[in-house]
Amino acid sequence: MAKVEVRLQPAGRAVEVAAGEGLRDALFLEGIEFPCGGEGRCRGCRVRVLSGVAPPHGDDLACFSAGEVAAGWRLACRLRAEPGLVLEVAQWEPQILSDETSFAFVPREGSGIAVDLGTTTLVAQWVDLGTGAVLAVRTALNAQARHGADLMSRVEFGLRDGGLAVLRDLVREQLGGLLRELAGEAGRAAPVREVVLVGNTVMHHLFSGLPVGTLAASPFEPADPGLQVFGPSEVGWDGVPWAEGARIAMLPCLGGFVGSDVLAGIVASGLHQAARPGVLVDLGTNGEIVVGARGRLLCASTAAGPAFE
Repeated sequence: MAKVEVRLQPAGRAVEVAAGEGLRDALFLEGIEFPCGGEGRCRGCRVRVLSGVAPPHGDDLACFSAGEVAAGWRLACRLRAEPGLVLEVAQWEPQILSDETSFAFVPREGSGIAVDLGTTTLVAQWVDLGTGAVLAVRTALNAQARHGADLMSRVEFGLRDGGLAVLRDLVREQLGGLLRELAGEAGRAAPVREVVLVGNTVMHHLFSGLPVGTLAASPFEPADPGLQVFGPSEVGWDGVPWAEGARIAMLPCLGGFVGSDVLAGIVASGLHQAARPGVLVDLGTNGEIVVGARGRLLCASTAAGPAFE
């Protein structure tokens, strides 16, 4: 089937897609998110047609006013590739915040990889275990987002026949590629001893291949919140020289919708050892707040993504 070029502005980029084929997957790779999983129920994937022919879909008419449709606004999840199509899109750009704050650790030989498995963003760091120095960093938009930007949309997809395996394999394959890029940037670093992943409870379950049904309804209890340990071959990373013999550990969750990312934040900040009361806020797609001092911690979580939108 002949391919057509769809141009994207203001980035000045273009994607090639078979004529008449849906643009959803191609536009996802360019940073367009699909909050409802591409079901045409929201305006989260909106783009504007600058030139070319793109007749409005029924879902466009339901989501946009007549004036907006006339101005060229369309749902990316409903667009199809047509010759001469030029779209105005908002490019996703990774934002990585880091600092040089010292932290307590026991020096070891070799390297380690730390992964923050976020609902929206993946961040991986290659770390020298002897010095604590970060040798390389990679980030990416979580490929699972094409099936829903928020956690409950992701859970809903995971409950479909075969959905859990799709989400599990998507993120494992994406992380494998991300870590290969890290290895290239880190150069001749010492062999990797351990890959440690943290994430909210849903991400913990999806990476580990655990059922998410109990997270879909009250009281939102995880199927298995504990530490999950894998070998490279179990997650599809076999045959990668740096990963041979590495221990891959998804750290345990603290409870329903309070994941191992919060656990990592507590340990990193020392909140659990603080003499005076302190507050830890993880403001992401899933937001958590932890208050504590002298070994006692209270935490709560909420869907923070809609507040940003």
